[in-house]
Amino acid sequence: MFDLDLHLHSSESDGTLSPSKLISKCVENGLKVVALTDHDTLNGINEAHDQVKQSGKIELIPGIEISCNLNGSEIHILGLFTSLRDSRLREYCDRARKNRLSRSKKIVQRLQKIGIEIEFEKVIDSAGTAVIGRPHIARAMVDAGYVKDTKEAFDLYLGTAHSAYYPSSTITPNDAIEMLIESNALPVLAHPLRSKIKSSRNPIENLTRLVSEFTDQGLAGIEVYYGDYTSGQIDKLRLIAEANDLIECGGSDFHNSGNPAEPQPGTIGPPMNTFYRLKDRLR
Repeated sequence: MFDLDLHLHSSESDGTLSPSKLISKCVENGLKVVALTDHDTLNGINEAHDQVKQSGKIELIPGIEISCNLNGSEIHILGLFTSLRDSRLREYCDRARKNRLSRSKKIVQRLQKIGIEIEFEKVIDSAGTAVIGRPHIARAMVDAGYVKDTKEAFDLYLGTAHSAYYPSSTITPNDAIEMLIESNALPVLAHPLRSKIKSSRNPIENLTRLVSEFTDQGLAGIEVYYGDYTSGQIDKLRLIAEANDLIECGGSDFHNSGNPAEPQPGTIGPPMNTFYRLKDRLR
């Protein structure tokens, strides 16, 4: 098991565990430092902090995962050491919540056109107060009996290659990096290569060129250790990180999704030295 996991999701976005239960699970798994990086929201940070104080056995990095669009391709940028008080980041989260609601409605409408009769109101109910995302739609499809699990929903209907897919964001990676830097957070490029477990996770095209461009703008790190990445993928990303003086980050991308192959918190991650390098870069 690893001591550091810099990519975790709670029920404030598309995970299924509350922030406090997620922290408890990380403590049980022996983690020492974790980052809560919910999609386009900071709402779970305070609850996670409270649980961290109660446990006294783990350290929390407040974070976010920003969904970006680059010429029709989806790219995610993690922000580590985010501030709840930053007005521009809060305003972005408000806009993203509205965009995600509109996007989810369009996806449901596209599913209905191909015979997947799920009701948008039930998707909203399942999301509750969380920032809505495709996993909420996938769970509605499971509940309705159209697929056996959420992975199958993405494999057959919700992945980027399928007709029901609809882009999640209008913010570019460059704008996201700029916003994070202005808020004194560290921008990290998330999951740049294909993952077998995450069926919707496509590789970023022109990765070497884009990483160089993002680094010039202030990118601080790149996810090298992620989910089910092979040793070959990790080696490739380590070379890219070294060439651009980027900090090697990573984590499980845990959602507690019900996918039996989903990596658990602490089963993948960077060395503890990454945490110290991030704190040095933050200074």
